[in-house]
Amino acid sequence: MTKTFLYGLVLSTSLLGLNASAGYAADNACIILGGTALANATDDTHFIASLSGAFASAKAEVTTQTKTETGLALTMEHYFFEDRGGMLRTEDVAILTNVEGRENVYMIEIKYDIHETSGAFEGYGGSFQSFGLFDLNKGQVVLRYKGEICKS
Repeated sequence: MTKTFLYGLVLSTSLLGLNASAGYAADNACIILGGTALANATDDTHFIASLSGAFASAKAEVTTQTKTETGLALTMEHYFFEDRGGMLRTEDVAILTNVEGRENVYMIEIKYDIHETSGAFEGYGGSFQSFGLFDLNKGQVVLRYKGEICKS
């Protein structure tokens, strides 16, 4: 009788565990992204960054730059990396708005559109955003990113 009870308990626990795992996978159809970044220019069009939160690091390239009435518009490409081997490649537009009284300092807003994924981010799509400050004099960017991406 004890043997039958233990067998039933183990089987029930196993089935509950399988059911919980399936629920967990379904709940992970989307990932909440959030964190901060500190980027430094390596030349006029390339940046590397240390990030906190969902990503560990990133690299970026400015592909075009256009002057606007309030600052600049940059077309960019980013690669975001996380510490488990996941990668996102995005194509973006960054809007830079002059900070009054500070030459070559801009408020920056970026919308990141995902175009390629691998590793832990394989199959995810969508977009996310950031905002922060870009000091062209120092070649530094500090920003906060946030959003949600989902399995396609």
